[in-house]
Amino acid sequence: MRHYELDYYGFSNEDGDGCMAVFVDFPDIKGIGDTYEEAQRDAYEQLNEQRKKKEKDMTGTFEKAVEAFETNRFDEAYGLFAQDADANPKAMLNLAMMHMKGKGCEQSEETAMQWLKRAADEGDIQALNSLAIFYEKGMHVKADAEKALEYYAKAADGGHVDAQLKAGMLYRQSGKTAEAMRYLITAAHNNNAQAQGLITYVSNASLTSERNAPFHSLDAERQLALVVNLIETKIRPMLEADSGGIELVNYVPGETPQIWLNYLGACSGCHLGSTSTADMLLDQFETLIDKNVVLYLM
Repeated sequence: MRHYELDYYGFSNEDGDGCMAVFVDFPDIKGIGDTYEEAQRDAYEQLNEQRKKKEKDMTGTFEKAVEAFETNRFDEAYGLFAQDADANPKAMLNLAMMHMKGKGCEQSEETAMQWLKRAADEGDIQALNSLAIFYEKGMHVKADAEKALEYYAKAADGGHVDAQLKAGMLYRQSGKTAEAMRYLITAAHNNNAQAQGLITYVSNASLTSERNAPFHSLDAERQLALVVNLIETKIRPMLEADSGGIELVNYVPGETPQIWLNYLGACSGCHLGSTSTADMLLDQFETLIDKNVVLYLM
C-alpha cells in the first residue's frame, strides 16, 4: 500500500497518556495508541477498513465500466472508472490508457502519466511495467534507463514475468550479473522462453537421493570455500585451455545447493549451443560436491 503523510500528536486524559496519528490527506481518519508507532498502525488499519467499505459499496462499478468501454460507450466508461479509481488501481490504469488514446476524455499524455503513477504507487504491476516501458523507450517522457530499470524491478518483484526478463537483461547490460541472474532465473522458472534461452539449468537432483553427508555437515562458509576451490583448481583450468572462463556469481546453500555461474571469454555463448560444457560442469560438481546440486549458467 502507498504510504501517506501523517501528523502526530500527544495527549493526556483521565485514562493516561497517549499518541494520535492523523492523515494529512484524510483528516477524518485518526489512529490512537500508547506510542507513535502504535498510533501509526491503528491509522493505517482505519484507512484499510474505510477502503474495504468503499470497495464493497462500489461492487460492480468496475465491471460496468469495462462493459461500457467494450461497447464503445467511452464517456460512460470514463465516468465509471473515475468513480471507482480511489479504491481500484485497475481503474486508475484504465483511465491512463483512455487519456493516452483520448477516448471518453481529453487526449493528454501528462494526465495519463499521472494516473499511471497513482496506480504504480498502489503497487499495480501492469502500471509499473507500463511506466518502465515509457521510460525505456522515451515514450511520453524523457528516456531514462535508470528509471526504467527501477520500475521494471518493482513490476518483476510483483510477479510480472515480462518485467522479470527485462530487469534481468538490463541488469546484465549494466554488468550487475548477480541481479541479472536472479531475475532471469525467476523468469525462466515462470516459463519465459527468452529467459530460458539465456539461462541454462542443469541438475540430476530429481533423479537421485544420494547426499554428500560430510559436505552438508559443513556451515555455508566452508561449503562455499569448497565450491570456490573446485572452480579454481579443476574447472577454470579446463575452460582456460580453450580460451574460456567462468565466474561464481552466487552460492545458495540448502538441501539442494544452487551454484550460479557466468561464462566468460570463449565460453560466453556456451549456454546457447551444445550442453556438453554444462554437462561437464555438472559432472564435476556431482563428483566433488554433491549429487543433489543445481547449476544455473549464463
